[in-house]
Amino acid sequence: MTTFGQHGHSITSDSIAAAIDTPLPSSGPTYILADKLPVSTLTDSRRQTRPEAILDSEHVVNLYYSNFHPAHPILLPRHMYGQNYPSYLRLVVQFIGSHYSASQSGDPLRIQTATALKDSSERTAFMVQARLLFAIAVHARGEPNEGLAMLQDAIELAISLGMNAKSFSSSNGGSIPCLEESFRRTWWELFVVEGIMSAIHRRSMMKTTTVASEVLLPCEDSTYTDGACFSDSPTLAQFAERHFAEEEVSFSSSCYRIEAVQILSRVLSIANAEAHPDEVQAIDNSLAAWTHYVPPEKRDLISNSGEVDELLFQAHMVIHWATILLHMPRSELLSVHPTADIFCAKGDKQMPSTDTKHAHASKATDASKELSNLAAFRCPVQKHTPFFICALVIASVVQLAACTLHNCRCMYQHKDRITLVVGLLKSLSLNWACAGSVLVKIKKIAAKVLKSEHCTMTVASTQCDSCTDSGLGTSIGAEDVPWLEFFDDPTIMSFDRFAPGLLFPDEGS
Repeated sequence: MTTFGQHGHSITSDSIAAAIDTPLPSSGPTYILADKLPVSTLTDSRRQTRPEAILDSEHVVNLYYSNFHPAHPILLPRHMYGQNYPSYLRLVVQFIGSHYSASQSGDPLRIQTATALKDSSERTAFMVQARLLFAIAVHARGEPNEGLAMLQDAIELAISLGMNAKSFSSSNGGSIPCLEESFRRTWWELFVVEGIMSAIHRRSMMKTTTVASEVLLPCEDSTYTDGACFSDSPTLAQFAERHFAEEEVSFSSSCYRIEAVQILSRVLSIANAEAHPDEVQAIDNSLAAWTHYVPPEKRDLISNSGEVDELLFQAHMVIHWATILLHMPRSELLSVHPTADIFCAKGDKQMPSTDTKHAHASKATDASKELSNLAAFRCPVQKHTPFFICALVIASVVQLAACTLHNCRCMYQHKDRITLVVGLLKSLSLNWACAGSVLVKIKKIAAKVLKSEHCTMTVASTQCDSCTDSGLGTSIGAEDVPWLEFFDDPTIMSFDRFAPGLLFPDEGS
């Protein structure tokens, strides 16, 4: 088996400091890596008045790298991180890291960080990174519109700088392989995050797909973490050609994540629009085929040491999410789907079925089961991307719809999955406010569905011989669904009850 990247290059913190603090030669735009004053040049009195001084910066930076970085690994590895990053990027790192702290709050940094990121004079790749990371964080805090706007700013700046060009990283990375890799990862992270946010907001077009993506694909995370980056990273075309290659080639987990979002973007293009049956089937074929092209050594998401491959985890998450978005609007599940918007699970309009509605329902329900299977992994949930919250929500909505359609014999299967999702949302709400919001909604809906008078759980009912969760042979209308009434309740449809830092409102109110 061939592996891309046989030659590595090491890097030291001194060399990265020199690259950031030294203007680039004329080979590229000098404003990308402009001189930055380290925070140590500030007077003690001035530092004491800055919000970042409130935090134990070393502690929250460690929390950022331990919990958030594995899911969105675009910044330099921890041992290369230092005061040489511009202050606004360090503010973002501290702001995000504070969400994993039990003793420190990032709320004092929220306004200042957002203000710093509005500086239009900072047209740098570091500003792109800062805005991208901040967009993810504010979305997870329950500010989806602010997160989307910040992401769009990051994408527009990246395109104007030419970060989508193959030459950008080499021209602006100071001949430092890890810094070049960081810039390459940033462009692809913009693509991935825009795809996921587009799914959440049901946007059919992605800005990052309107320009040519010539950037080389990211290397394996373990290689990047060690500070040894490959000089022969593959292109997107080389990755796509593997389907028909004579020899199986090993690619990084990031590559499969990127491909998953490519398929997701195709789903979004027809998510709420009538499409020819052949087009729907072609996209469904891509979704089904994706798993078969994950190499054997990457089939197990958990290593021998018990660590989860977070980027491959996200790739599977995106594929199952995209499957739901493709099939649920074309199934009878939509008849019992909430008609009002719920965070991360906006209501879709019914689409003409291109297959039997039962087939569409079966595929959507199976995908929701796979998402709940990801949730069953025994690993620290805070290390998953905050976007996993939205994946859990869409999985629970499908399970609740299927539960309403299904017979009583299989109620326990749905209940177990929804119980698992609720548990994960409860744990994730300790870090991200949006999980606390959807937790209240899902619990209230589940309590109504699972305590339905027409279906009582017994030992006998949990021992069915056959249970497919597909809702086959059922027909139900919205008037038969006991939980839709919750979505007319403004107290559970609004984020107003979830001010930053308030994770658990009074559920009894």
